[in-house]
Amino acid sequence: MFLGKHERNIDDKGRLAIPAKFRERLPTGSVITVAPDACVRVYPPDEWEVLSEEHRLDAGSTAADRNLARALFSAAAELEFDAQGRCRIPTDLREAAGIADSVVVVGVNNVVEIWSQPRWQAAMERNADVTRLTDEVAGRVANP
Repeated sequence: MFLGKHERNIDDKGRLAIPAKFRERLPTGSVITVAPDACVRVYPPDEWEVLSEEHRLDAGSTAADRNLARALFSAAAELEFDAQGRCRIPTDLREAAGIADSVVVVGVNNVVEIWSQPRWQAAMERNADVTRLTDEVAGRVANP
């Protein structure tokens, strides 16, 4: 499980020092790709496998299914750490997430998200009311 948030800086080569407690849970085979809400998401191998199965294309795949799969998989890259525990975030992912220099690395249960500092702040301001969010999710679950 990934918990907490950490403020970090991206160096001039596009590298990010992932927090050690997250890095320990991101083995070889972890994948980074685009995510909803204009951030990037890091999937450990087991979570990437679940996502891959959910987005397998077949004869019944809709246009939306195909387009989402294309977006997720074409932007994906295997996460690799250097000796200092840094990983390079591909340029196209940084651009898609508006990441320039300062980021927030967030544990979101089974995945890690990397947000530009301004987008994170804006998202937290929009979603500051936890009661409303809880009610919205409960309503969706109760009335699928």
